[in-house]
This record gives sequence, C-alpha cells and structure tokens, in this order.
Amino acid sequence: MEQLKLFIEAFSGLGLFLFGMIYLETQIKASAGRAFKRWVRYMTDTHAKSLLAGLGATAILQSSSVVTLMALSLIGAGLMNLESAISVIFGANIGTTVTAWIVGLVGFKMDIRILSYAFVGIGGLGSVLLEDGSRWRSTLNAMVGFGLIFMGLEGMKESFSGFAESFDLGEYRFESLYWYALIGFGVTAVIQSSSASIAIIQSALFAHIVGFEAAAAFVVGSNVGTTVTAMLGAIGGSPDKKRTALAHFLFNVSTGIVALAALKPLILLVDMVLPAADAVIRIALLHTIFNILGVLLWYPFIGLLAKWLKRFFKREKEHVTHYIHDVSTDLPDVAIDALVKEIAHLVDEVQNFALFAINIPPEKALKEGVPVDKLLDTFDENMQLSYHRLYAHIRRIEGEVFRFITELSRQQMDEMLKQKLDKAARTTTYLATAAKAIKDMLHDLDRWYDGESNEEQAFLRNLRYQILKSVQAFHKAYDGDEKAYEEMENFYKRIAESYRNSLELIADIAKNRAIASEMTTIAINDLHLSKSFSKSLRNVLKELQVLKGAVS
Repeated sequence: MEQLKLFIEAFSGLGLFLFGMIYLETQIKASAGRAFKRWVRYMTDTHAKSLLAGLGATAILQSSSVVTLMALSLIGAGLMNLESAISVIFGANIGTTVTAWIVGLVGFKMDIRILSYAFVGIGGLGSVLLEDGSRWRSTLNAMVGFGLIFMGLEGMKESFSGFAESFDLGEYRFESLYWYALIGFGVTAVIQSSSASIAIIQSALFAHIVGFEAAAAFVVGSNVGTTVTAMLGAIGGSPDKKRTALAHFLFNVSTGIVALAALKPLILLVDMVLPAADAVIRIALLHTIFNILGVLLWYPFIGLLAKWLKRFFKREKEHVTHYIHDVSTDLPDVAIDALVKEIAHLVDEVQNFALFAINIPPEKALKEGVPVDKLLDTFDENMQLSYHRLYAHIRRIEGEVFRFITELSRQQMDEMLKQKLDKAARTTTYLATAAKAIKDMLHDLDRWYDGESNEEQAFLRNLRYQILKSVQAFHKAYDGDEKAYEEMENFYKRIAESYRNSLELIADIAKNRAIASEMTTIAINDLHLSKSFSKSLRNVLKELQVLKGAVS
C-alpha cells in the first residue's frame, strides 16, 4: 500500500510539473509585452549578463532546477535565444552552490512548498479578480504556472522523502569513489533537487558517517543528477528547448567527469584554501570550485556549442502547400500549373472551413441530392472544433501562395502567363477575404448557438442557410456546372437584396428584451459578413474561368 501511495504521489508530482511547464510557457507568451521582452533581452543580451542572471536567480530561489526550467520556458516562448539560455544555465550551476553554503553556515533552507502555495494563491486570486484580456491577468497566470512547477517538484521530493530520510550511506561503503558518484546521481534524479541531496551528504559528513572523499564524489554525482529535471522539462518542447536541455546535460556530465578525474587535486586545493574549516564548509567550497572551473572551461565555447547543437532536434519543415513547395519558379509554365492546383487546394480548405463554421460536415454538405433543410436540421449542434487553428492553417497556405506568386513574377514570361499570374493573385485575395469573413463570424456564431429565444435561433438558421447555399452553388460551379454559375450569381443577388426579410428578423430580435441589446448590432454585422463571403466566392469563380485555362 505504501509503495502504491509513493507511486501515485510521484506520478501526480510529475504531472503537475509538466503541466506547470506548459502552462507557464503559454502564459509567458500571452503576458510578454514589449517592456518585458526588452527587459529579458537586456538581461540576456550578452553571455556575461546571462550568466550573472542565472547565478543571481538561483542564489535567490535556491534551486538551479527552477531557474533551468525558467530558461526553458523563456526559450520555448521565443523570448530568449539558445546561447543566452546556455549562459543562464551555466550561471545557475554556480548559483546552486549558495544553498550548500547556507546549509553549511546557518543550516537554513527555503521551503519550496510555501513558495508554491504563495505563487498559486496570489496568481489564482488575481486572475479571478482581473478582467479577461488583461496583460496583468496573464502575468498572474504565469505565477500560477511557476507555483505548479514548484508544487510538482515538491510532490516528487515528498514522495521519496522516506527514501531520503532512511538512506544511510554508512551501510554502503565502497572502495571505488565512482559508486558514491552514482549514488549521488541517483538520489538527485529521484528527489529532483541537488541542494537536498547535498544537504543529505553534508549531514552525513557532520555525523562522520562518510569520509570527505566519498562525500566529494557524491556531490559530483548529484550535480550531474540535476540534468534529469531539465530533460523532463524539455519533453514535448521546441527544438531549442531540447538543445538547451542537452547543453545542460553535456556541461554537467563533462564537468563531473573532469571533477572525478581530478578529485584528489581538488580536495588538496580545498584544504589549502580552508585548512581549518570543518568538512561541511569544505564540501560547499569543493562544490563551488568545480562548478566555477566547469564554467571557465565551457564559457569561451558557448557560441560554438550552440552552433553544434543546432544540428540536433531539427524539426522537419511541415509543408502546408501540396504542390508549389516542390516546384521551381525558373520554369514559369510548370510553376503556373502547380499554382493553379495549389489554389484549388486552397479553395477546398476555404469551403471546408466555412462548412465547419456552421457545423455541417463538408462530405455531407457537398453530397448531391441532400435537401438544405435536412442538413440544417440534422447538424444543428455546435461541433466545438478548433476553428482558429483551421483559419491559421488557411492563412499559412495563403502566405505561401502569395510568396510563390511574388517569386514567379520576377521571371521572364509572355503576356498570357502574366495575365494568368495576375488572375491567380486576385483569386487568392478573394479566397482570403472569404475566409476572413467566416473567421470574423466565429465568435458571433457561438453566441447565436447559445441563444435560447426563437428569434435568435431563426436568425442563426437564416445565416447558416446563406453560407451553406453559397458554398454549394460555388462548389458546383467550380466543378464546371454551367447552370451553377448562374445559380451562384442569382443567389448572391438574393443575399444582397434580402435585407427586407433580414431586417424583419433583426426587428424581432430588437423587440425581445430578454435578448442582449448588442445582438442586434451583431446580427447586422453578420449579415454584412455573409454578403462579403458570398461576393468573394462569386469573384473567385469569375477569375477562375480564365485561370483554369492554365492547366490545359
């Protein structure tokens, strides 16, 4: 039963820790105004300042793990570059030795649990009290993220507190110092705190349970064990985040290997500097010396290390386009052909986006013979999709198409190809306008779906009807149905001239005092957006009648 409880506590602590990392990074992005970005860049614009920032923050927070996680979050949020993050971590390795000095000199250690409660309490209360969209609210949410990270770390430590308290190094005496280094690594990896494990060895030294050499090897191992926290923090992160964690690992492991190889000379150096000090103070000095030596060895090569790390964790470029990314603009005829196909791809994406926005599956909406009223009645529930992600995808395609058109326009081509290129640019612009009209309706559609009055539901049905009929007519015409061209034109005219019916719906909404007054204005705006959407699709058809000739 105790083992199960231990596992649940450790697993829960890990979950809090990882969620806190993701949440913190999200909130940093949301709260990072220009002033904050300038401050972070100022504090980390040189290797020296970054190193001092890491050292100072670790000395204050008494946790190199937390400072490392902060660096990972900042680099994940795009507020710090790789070289600065590496420098901060180097500084954190020196700053973490402050805890050993405090333990050795005054026996004081910060209670991270109280810190986590304070961060979650202040951040949570402030977030509830402030309005949505406030930058201060995002800042307070970031505090909650910090608190969750602290809470997760503390949870992992507490789950193994029985192990830490009952772990008697006196029972494990080995001839090789490497075993003590391995134990130090293991203890730190488990309890997620080199400061805590060094405090354990300082207690053992004070009680004369272990010798100084064994304690020194243990400290070296515990220094390497802190890399586990950074590795966990980089899970699922950006490539630079993973590179930073790898830099932390390489620095601590290489420093540890050098320290173990030169352990006896280091101990002699400590004895020369503080010959009369007790073992607890001397172990703190040794911890400080080999971390400073490690930084001195690596500091000149931070730029080279960052450059070398760029070779790893390369994220394969995701192509949102289907055709143009593999085609050279040096061959205009082939490029135009690929461009037309890409615009057809964009057409499909815009159609699907519009249909998803009114919660009708595209494969159902574009199927022949299904009555419009049946579609509206069958699919009347809000799908709760990530519409903004769908729109962002469309925007990326539009951007790539416009970039391709710009590059292609620099090539030598005949007048006919130039005209087709102009048509392609205008078509893409109209498709962008159509998608933007639907995007601007998304929030309003949610409000209409939430409306309980008959008037609101009647307006919603009318709005969905307009969008659905526009897409269906456009789809048929796009596939070459000659009658659909005329149908699309007639339907657009009907939308443009249907204000009388629409104004009646709006008047009904205005009369019902149970409906929020702003819904009247929202209704007028949505009608304009629906008209803009239909007009844009009509214009796309006019341009494509000429452009499709490029395929032949």
